[in-house]
Amino acid sequence: MKKADITPHNSNVVVEVTKLPTTINDIHVGEQSEMTKVQIEFYYGKAIKIGSTATSKNQCPELKVGDGVVFQQIAGYQVPTTDSYCKVIGAYNVVAITSDLENMNAETITPTGDRVLVEIIGEKLVSEDGIHDESKADPRESATQKGRVISCAKGAAHIEKGTIVAFDPYCGNLIVNDDDLQLKTVNTHDILFSLPG
Repeated sequence: MKKADITPHNSNVVVEVTKLPTTINDIHVGEQSEMTKVQIEFYYGKAIKIGSTATSKNQCPELKVGDGVVFQQIAGYQVPTTDSYCKVIGAYNVVAITSDLENMNAETITPTGDRVLVEIIGEKLVSEDGIHDESKADPRESATQKGRVISCAKGAAHIEKGTIVAFDPYCGNLIVNDDDLQLKTVNTHDILFSLPG
C-alpha cells in the first residue's frame, strides 16, 4: 500500500512523518540517540490528506493539505506504507502548524484549535536536551509557569499579543526547547490568569 491509497474519514488526517523513527522490536524509539526530549516526544510531518470534518471549528480549522504539522508521537495510528512513514491522527491532536519544519520559531509556528502559542519567560526550567536541570529550581514546585503570548489560534479566546499568561507547568506542549527560546502551545482553558505585558 502507498500513502496515496489512504483516505482519512471524519476528523482524521493522514500525516507523512518527515523525521523517520527508528524501530526496535516494532517499537519506535526515535530517529537517533542524540535526539532531544522534545524531538522524541513530538513527530513532525506534512498533512497529505484531510478528512471531511478535520477542519471544523472544534478540530483544526487552520489545517490545509501540505501544511507542516507537529503532534505527539503517541497520537494516532501508524499505517504500513511502502513509500513513507505515515500516521493517521485526529485533527485535534495537531498541536501546531509550521511553515518550516527545519527552522521552527515564533514566526513559523501557528497554534491550532483552542491553543495559544507562548514564549516561556523567567528562569530556564530544563536543560537543552529537555531533561530537568538539577541546578535550577524544580518547576514542579512552582505554582505556575508563565509565558508571553505570541499568537492565538482561530478557535482560541483572543488574548492580546505580549500579554503575560500563567498556567500549570504540566499543561501544554513544549515544541521548541532551545537555549535561548522555549515555545509552548497551551489550551486557553488551561490559562489561569493574565498580567500586562
